[in-house]
Amino acid sequence: MGTARYRVRMSDRPDAPFEVLGDPPQAVRATAPLPEDAVAQMLTAPSAPALLEQLGITGQDHEELRALLAPAVADEEMLQEITRLANLLREGAGLEVSQVDLGAEAESLTALQQRLAPGEGLVAILALVVSTATVRAWHRERGLDQEQSWQVLADLGQQMRVHRRSSGALGLHQLPWMALNWAGRLVHLGRLQFDLHRADEGTADERWVIGTHIPATGPLTPESVEDSLERASAYFSSHYADLGEGRPPGTPAFGREFRCSSWLINPLLTSELGADSNLGSFAQRWEVLSRTPGDDGAAFFVWGRRPPYDPAELPRTTRLERLVGERLADGRGWENGLGSLVR
Repeated sequence: MGTARYRVRMSDRPDAPFEVLGDPPQAVRATAPLPEDAVAQMLTAPSAPALLEQLGITGQDHEELRALLAPAVADEEMLQEITRLANLLREGAGLEVSQVDLGAEAESLTALQQRLAPGEGLVAILALVVSTATVRAWHRERGLDQEQSWQVLADLGQQMRVHRRSSGALGLHQLPWMALNWAGRLVHLGRLQFDLHRADEGTADERWVIGTHIPATGPLTPESVEDSLERASAYFSSHYADLGEGRPPGTPAFGREFRCSSWLINPLLTSELGADSNLGSFAQRWEVLSRTPGDDGAAFFVWGRRPPYDPAELPRTTRLERLVGERLADGRGWENGLGSLVR
């Protein structure tokens, strides 16, 4: 991809001073940090519960998190950390920005949280809650309306629900995933989520492709998958047309090339569950480029278990559980696949 021609213009939103870099836009950057008093006000304002709901935080997660807002703000060190992380997250969003490494801070953030509440992820959750402005500005630049933008960011609540299913408690452990979302390279279109990343980096064939992700939000029917893939091709081809320029010869057109790295990219799902099953149909779509060990990923997505766990004790109540569980228990294991799909 060639060097971008940069333009700088201020956002027309009075509450969000940003500069937009590039023409077409390559990044959106905040021009001023949030002070601690602004973060405290956002977390304790009467509108804070509605903001949590916009971010998909509902039910017991909403109730428990809401009760922790004022105590978190009252703790000086915790407020400092929330503000620091929030400013890192809101600093930039777009194609050419560095993703914040929240995962590297997980241990220290978990230790800090213990003086307020047991568990993990609280400080990161609150930093994510108050740092949406930059990523929402990027979404506007690349053709997502306000409702679509909030749908993307509501994945925070979805990941908190996934955490509760595996731990029984309020929290968040998918910190790197949420940092990717807040960097602006994730879009939710129908049943599936999609991100932008480069394939074959460092080679003559380096190019942008559309990554595909499967949130745990219900059946993965062939019709819903097809609808999402069609919507993704239309959206990215239209709103990221510049990424198709200067594409390496012989590579698929941008907007038509998808990648997926998942425990679901495994031909055993097709051969054992059938090509007419939801999971077998999904797996069959992809050409497997490579395989990696994936026992823990399968255990998490099938049973909601995180290490340590005993494979012999995993339930065997469905065909899927029997297929995966027997392989984990007898040592054959499960493999993740990196799949390629060109439409």
